[in-house]
Amino acid sequence: MLWRVLRLAVVACFAMVVAACGGASDAGQPAADELRVAINPGFVPFEQIENGELVGFDVDLANALAAKLGKTAVFDQMPFTSLLASVSSGRADIAISGILDTPERRKEVAFSQAYVNDSFVLTVNQDNQSITDLEDLAGAKIAVQVGTVPEEFVREKVPTAEFVTVQDTPSAFQLVAQGRADAVVTDAPVAGYYVDKVGGLRLLPTPLNTAQPIAAVLPLGSPMVEQVNTALDELDADGTLATLREKWFGESTPQSGS
Repeated sequence: MLWRVLRLAVVACFAMVVAACGGASDAGQPAADELRVAINPGFVPFEQIENGELVGFDVDLANALAAKLGKTAVFDQMPFTSLLASVSSGRADIAISGILDTPERRKEVAFSQAYVNDSFVLTVNQDNQSITDLEDLAGAKIAVQVGTVPEEFVREKVPTAEFVTVQDTPSAFQLVAQGRADAVVTDAPVAGYYVDKVGGLRLLPTPLNTAQPIAAVLPLGSPMVEQVNTALDELDADGTLATLREKWFGESTPQSGS
């Protein structure tokens, strides 16, 4: 399957011990054995709802990190634009939701070491043969998820395009599949998944940028940054990377990022 062969560099892994997904936590004082995790479902295969259950790469990662820290992950689902604020305000202890580590975001929150590196790719309607790269997007209608780095990237690269903003990734791909938008720019494994599952789409596999780090978000100055990094190192040494890469990305051996 196309999404299973997109190149994705995972620089840290997590244990095979996966705790059951918790329900949404409240903003009150957490129990000592809880790790409150902010997450935004809909970013397949990192996090999504399947049969009423929250699953995905980041869900397994959060559960494994919590186990290493002697806690149980309790998930708080929210819009992507609320993730960083939930951590900085203390509503959540950590955000694990396919979040790119950028200098701008580091002004507001801290990041763990990267656990994934990936690139952006372009997806168009399967009947569209006129768009082959970023240069062809001038004047085109591009679906973008608000508050994301791919949105910032494509707005900077193609300022003459018309932008259709959506609140979640699935909506962006649906607009393109329905012919209501010409293209969407997003992370490679996410694009590959939707091309295979939604239909009516064509992925242009050439990376649009160098691979960028995805990491966990924590409060500025939090001692948990070091704890989470230590846990990630331990999980990397557990030998379970191949199993989890195969589970979510269809890869059993590490590869360098695109």
